[in-house]
Amino acid sequence: MNVKLKKRNNSEVDSAAIEKIAANLSLHPKFVEILFSRGINSESDIIRFLSSDSDGLHDPFKMKGMSKAVERLKSAVENDETVVVYGDYDADGICAAAILSLYLRACGLDVRTHIPNRIGDGYGLNISSLEKIIEDVCPDLILTCDCGISGYDEIEYCLDLGVDVIVTDHHEVSEKIPECIVLNPKQSDCNYPCKFLCGAGVALKLVEAMGGREAMLEYCDLACVATIADLVPMLDENRLIVRLGMKAVTEGKNIGLHFLLDSQDLTESATCSDIAFKIAPRINAAGRIGDAYRAFEMLTSDDTEVINSIIEEINEANVKRKAACDKLYDEAVADLVYEDLVNFRCIVLSSPDWEKGITGIVAARLSNEFRRPAFIMVPSGDGFYKGTCRSVEGINIYDALSSVGDILTEFGGHSQAAGFSIKSENIDIFKTRMNEYLLRFPIEHFLPYCLYDVELKPEEVNFEFIRDLDRLEPTGNSFPKPLFKMSVSDLSVAFCKTNINHTTLTTASGLQIFAFNFYNKNHYALGDGIKDMIVELQLNEFNNKEYSRGVLKEISPETLYINDETASAVYVKYSEMYAYAKRAEYSLYDFDDLKKVVGDNPFGTMIIAFDRKNYEEFNNLCGAQTAVLHDYMFPSLKNNYTRIAVAPDLNSGFMLSAYNRIILLDKPITDGFIGYLNSKTKAEIFVPSRDERARFVAGLHTSRLELGKYYDYIRKNTDLSAANIFAFVKSMKGRVAELDISQMMLAINVFAELGLIKTQSDRFRITLVKGERRELSESKILSEMENLKSKL
Repeated sequence: MNVKLKKRNNSEVDSAAIEKIAANLSLHPKFVEILFSRGINSESDIIRFLSSDSDGLHDPFKMKGMSKAVERLKSAVENDETVVVYGDYDADGICAAAILSLYLRACGLDVRTHIPNRIGDGYGLNISSLEKIIEDVCPDLILTCDCGISGYDEIEYCLDLGVDVIVTDHHEVSEKIPECIVLNPKQSDCNYPCKFLCGAGVALKLVEAMGGREAMLEYCDLACVATIADLVPMLDENRLIVRLGMKAVTEGKNIGLHFLLDSQDLTESATCSDIAFKIAPRINAAGRIGDAYRAFEMLTSDDTEVINSIIEEINEANVKRKAACDKLYDEAVADLVYEDLVNFRCIVLSSPDWEKGITGIVAARLSNEFRRPAFIMVPSGDGFYKGTCRSVEGINIYDALSSVGDILTEFGGHSQAAGFSIKSENIDIFKTRMNEYLLRFPIEHFLPYCLYDVELKPEEVNFEFIRDLDRLEPTGNSFPKPLFKMSVSDLSVAFCKTNINHTTLTTASGLQIFAFNFYNKNHYALGDGIKDMIVELQLNEFNNKEYSRGVLKEISPETLYINDETASAVYVKYSEMYAYAKRAEYSLYDFDDLKKVVGDNPFGTMIIAFDRKNYEEFNNLCGAQTAVLHDYMFPSLKNNYTRIAVAPDLNSGFMLSAYNRIILLDKPITDGFIGYLNSKTKAEIFVPSRDERARFVAGLHTSRLELGKYYDYIRKNTDLSAANIFAFVKSMKGRVAELDISQMMLAINVFAELGLIKTQSDRFRITLVKGERRELSESKILSEMENLKSKL
């Protein structure tokens, strides 16, 4: 139910071979099974995989153009030539430029380095920058890193002026390759074994070719940071670069990198995750908010005062970057109100008010949350827009851009991330054609799923196994941390003591599983039936004692937990929307026709129920699989997948505007609920012709005596507060055992309507309005309820 759980590799397992290799190499059988599932399925392959020996590196001269590049650079050294290293403004381009600049300076060359400004120069080579470089520096040679493969015209400009160029790059290769020395393992006629080095990885291989293995090892730390930051596949030579590089990182070979680590208290214990989430973002922030050259200077200077000053600047830039990202993301999500997320398989947004520096981060977040390629465009001047895009697994975004290449002025990048330039008048046709291209892909590419490696019982988890898992590092793109499917029937659920948004789940065997931001999903771990969980395993330390812990990545219960008492209270709560009744527009349907009304589109239909009875009726009539998501009270995902939501809290993140059909399984107390939906979405509303409101309201009392009793409950508990009104009412029931939560919800609505109480929503609490006296007969909610009860 909800997110589909899929095994990463469904190939049949050779249990005998796994047991034999595990015994021979003293490894946990499940560890060997993970390696088998990832294609490492012989004893010799496993030994080679676990090795950190630099002898496993490939011969750099297998890369096309390497011999010519070395020859040209050695000539530059012999002739005391001036060389310009032309980098890029991201962590990969900065680290690549640092590697080449540091090494060539050590060779005695006069090296000048140009790091483009993200806003002013944009990605890659551009004529204006090259013109200024040639005029100011008069270089004999320009050496690009992490760019240049798509700069045919710009390189031709340099060559015409008598300046030689060597391109070192790793981006996708277009049909027109620059007519100079090119180092890029992705060239079709390049025989280099590892095709997916990052830009700094290519630079590192050039250093190795020039100065040998020892010279290369001096700069492995920078190549390691770039490899992790650029999200290239963590396979083949990239793994060895990172392993060797992490060792150099902890040794503090690069002063600037060491000081940056120290600023984050990571000098003794940095991990690949630390590099990915704490170091790389700061290097990137230098170029996203300000001048990227600062990060280059930090990594190449030996002046500790300068280095510390730059670190302080880029830490501040990183804080600003986070705030700017959140702001742009919120604006982008707000703009989705005007987009057709039901029929479009891509998100294409542009605004003249957005800045380019952070669009990649926002595109990645949108692509991840809405599970479709995302394209974010910002103005670049003279009627042009610069675009950044991110994709989902299985869809090559570079190929997608190629399909509309005739309306782009330029584009380049990788399979999952790319950039492009387009005239403003072509944005609408770009959007249409991109969607047409993406509609060719199977719908499964756009639906939610979570991959796992192997199945594991909680009782099988032990220290030995988790320590073995550390030997899989480095993990990353194409070689992620191993995830395990655990199926359990009983879980204890407890709030985290320091933050109730987080939850600790405990299995019958005692394994604790930490669930981040799980407050609104706790119900998935409750109730009867099997709960399938996807879990990452960790060793944690507390009070100098190690213990095993899981981190929850996904959960899919066999049956949806529904508390009918709470669900009925939510139903009653929506009686507060009586004022919207005049705006109500809807179509009636026969409940027996529900399957036909719902249809089979996995996007754009929201079905709303208010108790288990109608939820189960939906499953019986339509099939549980008709709804991609099954939610209780709160949305499990933000995307506009077809979902059935039981007792939804409509203020908790359901994107009503992204739906074109909302189907109620229960007739609401008042048409005001329908009118409220009409005010929030253009969706067509369907209401059942049958009327079963009696089972929700029959037990409610409208007498002065009963409501007075509930006013007294409120008066005696004004100190109470909770995350929301539903948690508030449940907490009050914990204090007043005889309290009926539906009756309390009605009382709160009536008293608020009459101005007898005020409610505070950010942290829900109730305040009495002193001196206010009103007659209950003035309440329209109560009048509506009494009128309804009289007809039942």
